[in-house]
Amino acid sequence: MTDSNENPDQFEENGEGDPEVRTDGGEVVPESVQGTEHQPDGAATPGDSSQDKPWEAAGPTQATETGTGQNMSSPGNWSTEPDNSAASTTADDVFSGAASVDDVIEFYLEMNPWGVQASTVKSYKSRLKHFQAFCRETDIEELEDLQPSHIDQFHNFLRANPGLGSRSSVKSCLATFRKFLRYCERRGVFESGFHKLVILPTLSESDAVDETILPHEDAEEILAHLAKFKPFTKEHVVWALLTETGIRQSTLYAFDLDDYDSEERYIAAVDREETGTRLKNGKAGERELSISPEAAEVLDGYITANRKNVTDEHGRDPLITTRNGRLQKSSIRQYVYGWSRPCAIGKACPVEKDPDTCGAAQTNNAAYDCPESVSPHPIRRGYITHLRANGVPTADVISKRCDANPETIEQWYDLSTKSERREARRSHLEDL
Repeated sequence: MTDSNENPDQFEENGEGDPEVRTDGGEVVPESVQGTEHQPDGAATPGDSSQDKPWEAAGPTQATETGTGQNMSSPGNWSTEPDNSAASTTADDVFSGAASVDDVIEFYLEMNPWGVQASTVKSYKSRLKHFQAFCRETDIEELEDLQPSHIDQFHNFLRANPGLGSRSSVKSCLATFRKFLRYCERRGVFESGFHKLVILPTLSESDAVDETILPHEDAEEILAHLAKFKPFTKEHVVWALLTETGIRQSTLYAFDLDDYDSEERYIAAVDREETGTRLKNGKAGERELSISPEAAEVLDGYITANRKNVTDEHGRDPLITTRNGRLQKSSIRQYVYGWSRPCAIGKACPVEKDPDTCGAAQTNNAAYDCPESVSPHPIRRGYITHLRANGVPTADVISKRCDANPETIEQWYDLSTKSERREARRSHLEDL
């Protein structure tokens, strides 16, 4: 195997799509728009929903966060993101002889030739686990053994996977696989153009939209429960800010103490990519978010009573802290999964499970398995739908507050019906 004259571990997307036509009349998505980094919310694409359980692949790695001082009986024993050590394997180790499927994938993810964000690399890893499972099932140990006939077999393998659940999830896995094959071509594993054998399915409009949503009223009910039983805690702050502003998880993670102005009642979203907290849209996503007196009271109470006076690894003062520094994204997700279980706030189980015996109700780490629990993104979707249903202008208000263009909001976020939007417009006009 020989390397290209260009550095195979550094790719630049030039936006040029492959001149391909599907045999079924569908459209092949150009490489420049594949992958989660081009979706409206990064890791929250329809094919990368945190509700997707990888089939025949390891589940998400979880480790208990230290210093919480909370037990396992209520949503308080949360997990943190694992640390990934730097790769010591070299390209010569991987590509000098027969290229093991698992070794090449591991090296590919560690090298990150596309230069994508860490969250996107994690998405790639999760999707490529399906290819690794396929290789185990078909006794493919070395990439050189992969034949054109295997491409269609892998597509059928994904479609038969009950854990993926939708055409959009299958498409996301195939798009990631296709990019991986392009890299392997650059490394000389396959002939140039081999990746073009991967044909992406065409999605209908209904297939493309993830309709997982936490209605705004439900989010407010959870927030009221926390205000009564877990006031001024990290969980309370997380839910208050997500419910009140509709921000992304990455924005919540980025907040520093000085970003919050108690007197003026607003919190600033600031892009600080150089110190580890990049906003989804970079500097263009910076804005000041007004909050209600109730939300300000939650923040003031938390800062006064429960915030730990610590800095993160960059010397910054995070808004939400643990004993070790900044509250991690994995913990934010655990707070949302944990408290969005209906039984966590004393409601009856919609799927008629007994909380005393239901596995998803026993521990906070298992909350992910509850079919009624959600990740942070459906809170954002519910917030935007609530604003639109109440006639709040999309371009002038929602787009700026939520850092999403109106077209993206129309396609990906607003799940209100046409009649609801009509009545909202009527109410808005009658108030003029």
